[in-house]
Amino acid sequence: MIKFLSKYRRPVFIGTVAVFLVGTFVGMGAYVFTSSSSDAVADVGGTKIPYARFQTQVNRVMSGLKDSGSDVNEVLAKTVKQEIFREMVIEELLAQQGGKIGICVPDFEVAVEIQNTQQFREGNVFSPRAYYTAITSQFNMTPPEYEAWRKRSRLAAKFKHFIFTSVKVSPAEVKAYCLAKDKSLKDYEKNRAKYVDELARDKFANLANYLLRQLTSKQEVKSYLDRLEKRG
Repeated sequence: MIKFLSKYRRPVFIGTVAVFLVGTFVGMGAYVFTSSSSDAVADVGGTKIPYARFQTQVNRVMSGLKDSGSDVNEVLAKTVKQEIFREMVIEELLAQQGGKIGICVPDFEVAVEIQNTQQFREGNVFSPRAYYTAITSQFNMTPPEYEAWRKRSRLAAKFKHFIFTSVKVSPAEVKAYCLAKDKSLKDYEKNRAKYVDELARDKFANLANYLLRQLTSKQEVKSYLDRLEKRG
């Protein structure tokens, strides 16, 4: 990321390096603590998912629900926690598979994402100060932790895209799908693009679910959520 910034954003580079150095030293203790299972919400094939990151995600979602006027109760809170836990485990599983087949996320991709994130900008220009303030206050992370998380998330997304692009839909399948849905081929040509998209998404969902079942049967996933919730 630093090389990218030095090449394309020289003024930003100087301030950002200072922020990264501060974040590195501030975050050293956090790295030590999150390496322990006592501070992990899950262990996915030996990779621990920090409980602090899980809790931050839960708090952000719950805050959004409250702001939207939703009736936030214990049942909803439990559902949110279960969904976020599931999504974080799935993301880690996908990231691990992406790494195994050689998919990579260059630093410059993370740099571009960060510089284009609106909440990290001041006057439509990337601001190291806004960046540091936002990730520490809203995500409870240091810059190295945030960037590592975004890189991992992008790796999972790339693997998901790889699966999607591997899905093929034949003309015969599209016609069969149209007949099953509309009982007629009358509007086939008119709606063919829509049918192709719907069928591709259905096949992708089935393929992704099958892959996840295979991964969870082969990859050990340990959950510490119940224990941590009782402790808290």
